[in-house]
Amino acid sequence: MITNHGVHQWQVIPGLPDTGGQNVFVNQFTETLAKLGFKITIVNRGGFLHPTSGERRTGWRYKDASQRILYLDDGLPAFVRKEDMHERLPALATALEQALAEENADVDLIFSHYWDGAKLGALYNRTRSHPAPHVWTPHSLGAIKKRNMPPERWPGLRIEQRIAVEQALLSELDAVIATSSAIEQSLRLDYGYTRPLLFLPPCVDPDRFHPRTAAEDDPVWRFLAERVGLAPHQVRGRQIVTEISRTDRTKRKDVLLRAFAAVRKQVPDSLLVISIDERQAELAAELTALIAELELAHHVAVVGSIWDLLPTLYAVSAVYCTPSVMEGFGMAAEEAAATANPVVASHLVPFVTEYLLGPDVETFECETAAHPLTLGGGAVVVQADDIAGFACALSLLLTNPELRQRMGQSAYRTTIPYFTWDKRVTALLDQVSTLL
Repeated sequence: MITNHGVHQWQVIPGLPDTGGQNVFVNQFTETLAKLGFKITIVNRGGFLHPTSGERRTGWRYKDASQRILYLDDGLPAFVRKEDMHERLPALATALEQALAEENADVDLIFSHYWDGAKLGALYNRTRSHPAPHVWTPHSLGAIKKRNMPPERWPGLRIEQRIAVEQALLSELDAVIATSSAIEQSLRLDYGYTRPLLFLPPCVDPDRFHPRTAAEDDPVWRFLAERVGLAPHQVRGRQIVTEISRTDRTKRKDVLLRAFAAVRKQVPDSLLVISIDERQAELAAELTALIAELELAHHVAVVGSIWDLLPTLYAVSAVYCTPSVMEGFGMAAEEAAATANPVVASHLVPFVTEYLLGPDVETFECETAAHPLTLGGGAVVVQADDIAGFACALSLLLTNPELRQRMGQSAYRTTIPYFTWDKRVTALLDQVSTLL
């Protein structure tokens, strides 16, 4: 299981550089395979200092007898962003070959993630006398990113190089997994891929994410109170809008902050919970300054990594909001939906547009919005970057408890049990057995 870039570990810390939903996906996919009797090695680039612990990770780390992580050391003791991984892959492939050879380990099947994971898997397979079947999950594609990014950012993201690598890899792979119809369409139209596609969307663990009620002394209330300068009982009386994602400009956290400032004029008892990672210093400083400029200091709870509290946070929220313009699927929205949260999202979040909206949608005209809103079964979709549109959608749900509850229940029924790991991984293995 190759997830090469970022900082992979058993308990993922969202918000670390190039670390987030893909890492959670890999761990949960791996956990499900282990339950089904497989032994899995997760491969991740190591050799550099961990951003929080300062530890230099190399070699093997075991979770149990069936799951382990192999941290590859390519000789460069520095973090490398995913866009610049091309030059490191040959050394990483050599390190992978040597590590497996030293313990005489055989590999029956390779699942790779993102373009750099696929390239690493392909380079490793070329060293084998009998290549292992190789299944790739892109999660995102260069062609999609190119469409969603302004041209001036293409060179820094090395998009053309990435697209060329993805195109070349497709003929070398045994199968490809689409995580959404957006990925499938791009593979067909942008890359000309004609072979059958497998399907494995990000899924949820219903034992972790489910509707629940938080007691008055639940730690979530004090946690939020400390971050917004209120007493816990004051936080319990607020209507909470939540956004959890890595700190990246594509997540459009500034759009949400500006929209929430407008929402507060109509819904003064509302509270925004938003994740901002201070390690992303430039953007974090901009967002912090924006909170002050909008006079939201006592109305916005800024959080970092909240793995343990996350399910409860979703459950006590009134609405989950994601203005993101770059999502391969939308895992956080899916997790929130599994706790019966209605979702407000941009039109570029596939899980919301393809599933939560459902078949019966209606258009809602808002005087201040630049574009009409789309109301569906479990979500409201807003045109990306339409600040007034997001404000209108949030106000609509926060001021209409019956609509909010109905949408939350619809979001839950759409997500559970279809998008559970056991159900989807079992279906995937049936697909794999017919293709390989």
